[in-house]
Amino acid sequence: MKPFLKRLLTKSRSIGNKMDKYQESLTFAEAGEPLQPAALPVEQKEAKPGLLLVIGNGNSFSQRMIDYALEMAQRMAYEILALNVAPLPRETARLFAPSQNKIQEFEEGAKRNVRAFQEAAEQSGISFSHEVKFGETDSVIQEVDREYGPVEFVVSEPAEEQVAERPENENRPDKQIYVYSMV
Repeated sequence: MKPFLKRLLTKSRSIGNKMDKYQESLTFAEAGEPLQPAALPVEQKEAKPGLLLVIGNGNSFSQRMIDYALEMAQRMAYEILALNVAPLPRETARLFAPSQNKIQEFEEGAKRNVRAFQEAAEQSGISFSHEVKFGETDSVIQEVDREYGPVEFVVSEPAEEQVAERPENENRPDKQIYVYSMV
C-alpha cells in the first residue's frame, strides 16, 4: 500500500506544479505582458502542441471569444479546434423531415460564421480546424477528446439566456468567457 500512496503523492505534486505553470502563463496572457519563457511548461516546448477547444455559442463565435482564443493559443503554442454544437441528435433528424432542414441550416451557418475565425488564425500562424457536432455539449467534448487526443483547455461563452438573467452591474462586462482545463 505504501508504494501506491507514494506514487499518488508524487503524481499529485507533479499535476500541481503543471497547473501552477499554466496559471502563470494565463495570468501573463490576460495582463498583456510579454511571454515569459519560464512560464511555459517544459512539455509544451518539446512536445506536440496542445489542443485548445473553442466552443461557439450556437453556430457562431463572438469577436471577443475569437480574440481571446487566438491570444491564448499564440501565447501557449496551442492548436485551435473550433466547435459548433447543436443540441439536437442527428438520429432525430432522420425521423422528422423539418429537423433535417434545421440541421442543414445549422451546418451551413456554422461554416459561414467560422470563416473570420479561421482567417484570423491563419494570419497569426495558428493551426486551426473546425467541427460541427450534434448532441449534448458534455458528451460532444468527451467525443472530441477521444478523436483528437487530450484537450488541454476549453474556451466557451454562456448561453444567451444566462447572460440575460444575470443581475445588472455597471462594473461588469456584458459577457464572460469561460476557460477551464481538461487535464
